Amino acid sequence: MNFERGESSLFVIKKKNEDLKHQIKSKEKIKIIKLYSYTIPKLAKYDLKKGRILKIKAKIILIDIGFKYDCILSKKELQILKINTIINELIDVIVEKLDYKGKCFLSYIKANKIKSWHRIKTAYRKNELVSFLVLSRTKGGLIVSLYNIDCFLPGSQIEYKKVTNFDYYVGKILIGKIVKINKTTKNIVVSHKIIIAKKNIKRKALIISNLNKGIIVEGVVKNITNYGGFVDLGCSLDGLCHISDISWKRIKHPVEKINLGERRKFLILSVDRHRKRVQLGIKQMIIDNWKSVIKKIFVSGKRIKGKINFLINFGILVEIYPCFEGLLHKKEELKFHYKIYQKQMFKIGNVINILILGSKLKHKKIYFSFKII
Repeated sequence: MNFERGESSLFVIKKKNEDLKHQIKSKEKIKIIKLYSYTIPKLAKYDLKKGRILKIKAKIILIDIGFKYDCILSKKELQILKINTIINELIDVIVEKLDYKGKCFLSYIKANKIKSWHRIKTAYRKNELVSFLVLSRTKGGLIVSLYNIDCFLPGSQIEYKKVTNFDYYVGKILIGKIVKINKTTKNIVVSHKIIIAKKNIKRKALIISNLNKGIIVEGVVKNITNYGGFVDLGCSLDGLCHISDISWKRIKHPVEKINLGERRKFLILSVDRHRKRVQLGIKQMIIDNWKSVIKKIFVSGKRIKGKINFLINFGILVEIYPCFEGLLHKKEELKFHYKIYQKQMFKIGNVINILILGSKLKHKKIYFSFKII
């Protein structure tokens, strides 16, 4: 019995020694695993990494980002961007997927988009100048590329003057600023007009300070309305040439004498520096022969022939000399009682015999009376 007790105690001691060794080994193993785990980076989805190209295969590229396995990048991504790669080249990639087998899939395109968004946000926050390439035109503006991200350049933010030919800017590089970022829809709005604001304000003030009544200036007709034409004098300074200041002859619409986009000379009639408004004229540059024409008319006699140009509510405007008209008042017209014949006679373009009643040289007005000859 004593022998059996001694044998059993020896077995217990051996077992304890084995357990102790096992515990020591497991502790050492845990320490080694911990030390090893520190050398392997912990990856998560959408982590941005710098990777080194190890091997280029037919469809994939193996990249080392310090992970326990070589990571996989689809070769199509680089082919889409037309990028040539070489072994050991460093590129920016993002962790796109980690599967259950421990494989790591990367994306080069998404990594560049994240970097571009970061650069755009920084430029917007710091109000920095950026340059962008105009890709194409779209409804209401242009599509531009900023750090390989498509942005919108509204037509109103291209130039100070109204832009009608958007195709002119396609393929050009413009400088501007980011004016709006919509984080929800990922839309970015840029402006080229904003960078010339300060320069134009100074130039505009300088130009208008040098303008005075009686000076002849050159400008481009940028817009035509029923009441006149707007003229671009430079640096977003516009002048108005009223329809009454375009021609000595009465016209129905400014397009009869001026054309859109036409460059011509104008006479400054008035300048409002406070409101930055300039009144222009064309007819004032033409010699006014009013007095000499009136003298010729009165020398030749009071009875004269004239062509009907306009029918207005209170009478008829009759041209008696090129660019010179007088008024045949309605009360003078009604002295002729034959209404049927009257309608046929008083038509635009008809030549009628009239008598000169009088004139006001100061106001450049002539008054006629009707008489059948």
